Amino acid sequence: MKIKRVIAVFMLLVVFVTFMPTTEIDASAEIRNQLNRLRQERDQARTQVRDAENLLTGMRAEIEALLEVMREYSQRMMDAHADLEEIELTLLETELRIAYAEIELERASADRDTHEELFRTRLRAMHEQGPVGYLEVLFQATSFTDFLVRLEHVRDVAEFDQNVLESMVVAEERVANTVAELNSLKPSLVRLQNDKQLAIIALDEAIQANETMLLAMEADEEQAALLYEMERESERAILELLGAVEVQLRAAEAEEARARREAEIRRQQEEANARLAALNNFDGRFQWPVPARSFVSSYFGQRRSPITGRQEHHTGIDIPAPAGSQILAAADGYVRLSGWNGGFGNTVIIDHGNGYSTLYAHNSRNRVRTGDRVSRGQHIADVGTTGASTGNHLHFEIRRNGTPVNPLPYFGR
Repeated sequence: MKIKRVIAVFMLLVVFVTFMPTTEIDASAEIRNQLNRLRQERDQARTQVRDAENLLTGMRAEIEALLEVMREYSQRMMDAHADLEEIELTLLETELRIAYAEIELERASADRDTHEELFRTRLRAMHEQGPVGYLEVLFQATSFTDFLVRLEHVRDVAEFDQNVLESMVVAEERVANTVAELNSLKPSLVRLQNDKQLAIIALDEAIQANETMLLAMEADEEQAALLYEMERESERAILELLGAVEVQLRAAEAEEARARREAEIRRQQEEANARLAALNNFDGRFQWPVPARSFVSSYFGQRRSPITGRQEHHTGIDIPAPAGSQILAAADGYVRLSGWNGGFGNTVIIDHGNGYSTLYAHNSRNRVRTGDRVSRGQHIADVGTTGASTGNHLHFEIRRNGTPVNPLPYFGR
């Protein structure tokens, strides 16, 4: 079994090496395909293991059932032998009783014949002497009492002879009946003996057939057990390879993720370089950021602050507009900032290159994110009054090399 396991693992390693990807681009895809194939093989192997286990379990249940039948047959065989032994003992006892009864019958017949002959002899003597013989016996009495005694004696002798003969006849008949009864019982015992012997032969044949069947079933059970172990070994080998391929997949995915990150960094660098190259050619021409409104409520330069009431330098222009009015990008560029910016509230700052940038403040909602590439006229925010503001308007700035300049000269160039 260990040799088979080594061979199986070796073959799986060969497959593992064969399916190793040759390029980083297709590594994870090829490994995933291999994993899918291995998972299918694993599922199939699990099904085969279950089938083999069910087959083995069924065979063992059948063997146990057969063993139970064989135990029952063995018990029946023991009972049959015990019954046969009892029948044979009964038969032997009957034969002995018959033999003894026949001897007794012969003896009784002989005794009866002897007493019958004596009785007949006495009858002949009495017949020959006639009444005179009896009278002589009676007349020889010396007294009346003696006469009565002699008369009773004669009667007793005659009655005794008669009773003895009758009892001997009865005894002979009784012995004869016993012999007849025993002789009538013997055939039934012989039939029982024959039937029990036939039953023992049938049981012996059944036991031998069951033993032959048991040997065959044990051989099948051994093969089923071997098949079960082989299927389990195959499943374990597939699971080992599956684990190894999953490790390889994680390594390949990590490598591809690293490669994608590096590629994304290169792409971003290339895009940034291209964007910077394009922005460096910007000519400083802008479009009006709120096309629905052209009125300016507060210009660039010195003014009284509507919040503090003090004089201040206003770094841009204020364009009042209803809340939610669209704010458009004044020129192509990319978003340097999109978020909350102190007193400016929600703010968007766009870098246009060549030292130019624009600022859009107090927005109710920003519609671009930091790092986005935007185009001239693109909807980037909505008019609002967030931050330090007294009403809905756009605070718009144009900055040159980071310094706010008057925006108005830059429109319509």
